[in-house]
Amino acid sequence: MIERTYRKFMERFPLAPGNSIPFYRLPQTEILSILSVVLRFGSVLTAAAVVAVFQGVASQNVLLMVAPAALADRSAVILTRIRRS
Repeated sequence: MIERTYRKFMERFPLAPGNSIPFYRLPQTEILSILSVVLRFGSVLTAAAVVAVFQGVASQNVLLMVAPAALADRSAVILTRIRRS
C-alpha cells in the first residue's frame, strides 16, 4: 500500500535523464606489485627493551614493565605502496 502511494506521488514529477552525469571511466592498468608494511609501536618498544636487556643496559624487570604497555598499545604506522604498469 505504501509503495503504491509512493509511486503515485512520484508520477507527478518528471523523470531525470539517465545521462545527466557524464560517465568517465579511468583506464585500468595492471598491478605489478603491492608492498604493505605495518610498524606497531608496541613491537618497537618490545624490541628496544629486549636489546637493552641483552646488552646489559637494563635489567629483566624492564621487560616485565614494558610487556603490558606493548600488548595494550595498538598504534601503528602503515605504509602501502602499489606499483602499476
